Amino acid sequence: MNYEKEKSKYEKRYEEQMRELLVLTGEYVGGAGSVAKGLWSPSADILGYVDLETGETVESEGYLSWLAREEDKDGWIYHLKDLTIYHIKCRKIKPEKVMKNAQPRFFNHFMLTEVVERGVENPALSKLLEKYKEVVVIEDGDCGTFTLERHFNWFAGTVDWLGEDCHVTLECDEENGTTADRALAQFKNIYANLKEWDQKFRAFASEKLTELANDWQDEGYDDEDGEALAAITEESFAGRIAISEFSIDAEGDYEVYYDDDDMFGDHVIIVSGSVDGGMEDAHIAG
Repeated sequence: MNYEKEKSKYEKRYEEQMRELLVLTGEYVGGAGSVAKGLWSPSADILGYVDLETGETVESEGYLSWLAREEDKDGWIYHLKDLTIYHIKCRKIKPEKVMKNAQPRFFNHFMLTEVVERGVENPALSKLLEKYKEVVVIEDGDCGTFTLERHFNWFAGTVDWLGEDCHVTLECDEENGTTADRALAQFKNIYANLKEWDQKFRAFASEKLTELANDWQDEGYDDEDGEALAAITEESFAGRIAISEFSIDAEGDYEVYYDDDDMFGDHVIIVSGSVDGGMEDAHIAG
């Protein structure tokens, strides 16, 4: 790996102008993607920033990234912490390097070159942090309580799914939103006839995956006595899987997650579709 060559290629994605910003980091700091053997690009989410040259405050999400070597893994050079204000030097990504139709946060992407000061006080960013930490809750008489998880842009809660606990997420009405009225309305269409929907989900999953489950079983999964396991039928498949999670967005597109009862070596079964369009796919993951 030619470090200087990779560094030059990496830096060409960013403008030459060096900027000084105050940035407020988000909750996810310290992840890294591989660039080349022994070379990584760590990153940190930001919730907003202040341009120290213009004085402009931008209350939009974005992120920082930079290059680091394998030996820098402990702290990734800058040792950034979440929900903290930093004075930094950086270069902004060139607009043409952002994918077409990308979310706005990808245009607030800066290559970090230096941390000038840590734990900075700034009224605008401190106010933004307070707002971010506010607990926002949806109370629904039928479905229960859902709490905003800002980083994921959804509300999350646990509902009674035919006697079992199910983790449910409702996509926010808009990016960085604080409501999920449309997703909740879509979910309530399902929840009002939950037994019927659950039977449909199970039937669809069993129709699509029973043959695969038997193929897995034929690869040598025997019981404790060494005898071959009984064939899995669509009926037994549908009865064995157990609900775990459900997610839905504002348009009514959903994903239903079932535990597989070890038919696929402890994987998750996912059924996807839409409230209006029906079920589209069933597969295993994890």
